[in-house]
Amino acid sequence: MKDKEIQNFFQRLSLIISVFKDAENMCTEVVNLIAPSSDFKRAVIIMKGWHGEFHTMAVSGGARGERIELKHIRCHDDITKFIMDGMKDKNTIVVDFLPKELCSSEITADAIVSPITSKGKEMGVLIAETDEADEMKVQLIDSAARYVSMGLENHTIYTEWMENRIEMTHEIETLQLMYEIGKEILSNLNAEEIIETVVLMIRRIIPCDGVSMAVVADDDGNALKVTASWGTGMDKGEKMGNDVPFFAILNKGKSFYQNDITLDFKKSPALLKWAEGKHVYSYFCAPLMIKDKLFGAFILSSVRPAWLTNIHIAIIEKVATQVGIALENAKLMEDLEEVFMGTIKSLIAAIDAKSQWTKGHSDRVVNYSYKIGEKLRLNKDTMERLQLAAILHDVGKIGTYEAVLDKAGKLTPEEMEMIRKHPAQGAEILMPLKGLRNIIPIMKHHHERYDGTGYPDGLAGDDIPLEARILALADVYDAMKSDRPYREGLTKEAAMEELKNGAGTQFDPALVRVFTDILNQG
Repeated sequence: MKDKEIQNFFQRLSLIISVFKDAENMCTEVVNLIAPSSDFKRAVIIMKGWHGEFHTMAVSGGARGERIELKHIRCHDDITKFIMDGMKDKNTIVVDFLPKELCSSEITADAIVSPITSKGKEMGVLIAETDEADEMKVQLIDSAARYVSMGLENHTIYTEWMENRIEMTHEIETLQLMYEIGKEILSNLNAEEIIETVVLMIRRIIPCDGVSMAVVADDDGNALKVTASWGTGMDKGEKMGNDVPFFAILNKGKSFYQNDITLDFKKSPALLKWAEGKHVYSYFCAPLMIKDKLFGAFILSSVRPAWLTNIHIAIIEKVATQVGIALENAKLMEDLEEVFMGTIKSLIAAIDAKSQWTKGHSDRVVNYSYKIGEKLRLNKDTMERLQLAAILHDVGKIGTYEAVLDKAGKLTPEEMEMIRKHPAQGAEILMPLKGLRNIIPIMKHHHERYDGTGYPDGLAGDDIPLEARILALADVYDAMKSDRPYREGLTKEAAMEELKNGAGTQFDPALVRVFTDILNQG
């Protein structure tokens, strides 16, 4: 090989090493650069695998089928010994016996064997078959092997950098998602919504094929019922009794990971059949605890065995802890709401007790208001406000004398003024109760008129809250149908006619049409 050819050889070799990102492609380009040529018949790179075995990574020359046959074939004992001898002293050597499997012909030949290393460790050999091995050829192959070694080290550094970058990116994404999950569930006081949120979001962090959330299904705590589910595994509504293998472990507040479901269910043919039907091969269960008592379980499943890492398990357990705290908060709020509703019912009972003529009035107004709101497709929050306002719309009458409420004759101007004060008085009664402040405008303005001549503030049209306009209709309709000390109640038809007569003056005409349609259907 002439000086110009050698210079060109190393320029091309440097280019191969500098631009490659895949070890196999680099090795293939290197051996094809070496042979076939006037100096070398064939070049082969053999590398050590993960478990110490050797296999051909790149072969030059010969027919395509022959190269494919040689590539990636694990080397038998004779070739392995040949390679190990070539790597023994980490020096390039010349051998006069090249195994015929590596030769370009059936005749054994001379070869130059040079070790390939990475970070000081023997990784493989570069073998170049030649008819005559001189010093120049030995130096050429030795240099080529060093270039390959340098390329492999660069590849290792690049791979490690990429893996670290991917891992760091994943960790950042995981932290962001953990924050999102925490923010979503800890700011929510609805247990059902908390569970749905977690089931939908956890699969963005943990690679899995199914996510289920189950809660204790009975007072004894001997069964779990799935309340939310996604993917393969437990279905929504499915129950698990205390006979499932992990139940006792969950009861102790501990997580359970089964990387091979057949080991767990082999004593229970029914459970094993269920698992096979679902194509579930591994699962992880984390307990949801409230005050050290099992409240539910967080279950992740996979169609592959042993798919979770320790990092995944730590993340799931952290999320389960957050869910437990959120559900405990939701349970506390639920208990407070029960106390709150008990207080409201006591107030209604007090209002009903003020007069025999108004008993049951609030319940009926709630019913009518709900039907109107349902017809209008009001959202959940609006419906809740409307119902609470309907229940408490006459709470201000607690301060009104029974004699006025039950008076058989016409009310005096002073007595009428006393009656007119009840919406504002009701607002004052509820003002200290933070949880009821959002219904005060509804309750306060349910005696406003659409034409602006009502009380207490003379609001008109759309300035009157929608819920208050609905409540006005329900309140007046029930009052007209009910007996009073000074008159008998109207028939349904007569009361509906009065509503129509008041459309546009006393009532919102659009709501009158909606309500009369409801009454006609019922």
